[in-house]
Amino acid sequence: MKKIITLSLAAIVGLSANFNTKAATTLDDLLREVRNQEQLQQQVNAQRESEFRANKATQERKLRDARAKLAQAETTANNLQAQFQANELQLTELETELRAKQGNLGELFGVVRQAANGIQGDMGASIISAQYPGRDVLLSNLNDAGTPSMQELREFYVLLLQEMTEQGKTTSFTTDVVSKEGLTESETVTRIGAFNLLSGGEYLDYENGKISHLQVQPGAKVLDTISNYSGASAGGYGSLYVDPSKGGILRIQKLKVGLLERLTTVKYMGAAGIAVAVLLVIGLLIWLFSFVSLYFVTGPAISSQKKNSTPKNNPLGRIMKVYLANKNEDTENLELKLDEAVLKETPKIERGINLIKVIAAVGPLLGLLGTVTGMIDVFQSITLHGTGDPRIMADGISKALVTTVWGLICAIPLTLLHAVVAGKSKNIIHTLEEQSTGLMAQHEENNS
Repeated sequence: MKKIITLSLAAIVGLSANFNTKAATTLDDLLREVRNQEQLQQQVNAQRESEFRANKATQERKLRDARAKLAQAETTANNLQAQFQANELQLTELETELRAKQGNLGELFGVVRQAANGIQGDMGASIISAQYPGRDVLLSNLNDAGTPSMQELREFYVLLLQEMTEQGKTTSFTTDVVSKEGLTESETVTRIGAFNLLSGGEYLDYENGKISHLQVQPGAKVLDTISNYSGASAGGYGSLYVDPSKGGILRIQKLKVGLLERLTTVKYMGAAGIAVAVLLVIGLLIWLFSFVSLYFVTGPAISSQKKNSTPKNNPLGRIMKVYLANKNEDTENLELKLDEAVLKETPKIERGINLIKVIAAVGPLLGLLGTVTGMIDVFQSITLHGTGDPRIMADGISKALVTTVWGLICAIPLTLLHAVVAGKSKNIIHTLEEQSTGLMAQHEENNS
């Protein structure tokens, strides 16, 4: 094809050159020139046709080769299809033969897989796995395997037997334990059946394949039994609290909030609880001032003044000064002046005592106010979220009752402390009135 195009271009170039070099001057010359060009074109076309005929034979040969290869590929495909169908038929026959030979073993394998699937989660979370890790690998293999081997069946039997026997044993082993600070240390751990893990006088938690110390331990009553149990002699008996939920109850301890923590946490106290706590502190300070003043200042000073006839700077001494300053007055005027002196001393003695009583009365009212507002929030939560989760209501009610507790904490001690200082102040005032009456009697006696 390339050769034909080259010849055609050469002919056209030659004709153009002849045409340009030899211009026709007459019609005969022009006709002659056109005929020459037509002859040249016919020669070129004839050469192209001969080349096309030669190439046609080559293309036909290539087409025959391609058809032969296609026929060979179709034959191979048919053979493979026939072999595939034969293999499918043989596989079906083998599966039928396998089921027939298995017989009841197929049902046995199904039961094994079902049992392995059922206990896989429990086995991984079992406290016994803390001492024997990696036991769930066999269960995973049994779930994934189509037909378990005899060795796997024996290991599965041993695993179930181990789980049953270890539940009734108390053993100690050394393993890595995560401390409360997050550090991993090697410790000797005591396993109580499938219930609890103990170490260092504390309960341990086993979760996600790791043993760790509980961040929040049970109360002292429960922890004391660990030392008693650990100190029991070999073959002896010791009391110990165990978790029948295999660690579930102990994990709840992390969510448990003690009463002291509730009473000292701002989010539980609220504004009303904080106000009651402030009032309690103020009441205690006032009581402390009154107690020190009455029992260690005024009381001893009056007792000392009763034994001394020289007036000093104390309530009784000031009353005696009034008597000495007006002892020449008549009885009625002197009595009025002494009563006036006693009345002047009374507010100083009773200073702050009535305020303690008021705080003791206001504290429970503020606590009740906080409880009512907290219950309003609880009812609003019920309106928005319903009663599907009782924990929402329980937590809200718990927060509301904290203010009531603070009100009682404020009222009960302040009421008792108020009685202490109020009684002392009454005794002191009674002593002043008694001494005032004695002075009046002495004045009457002197006048007589």
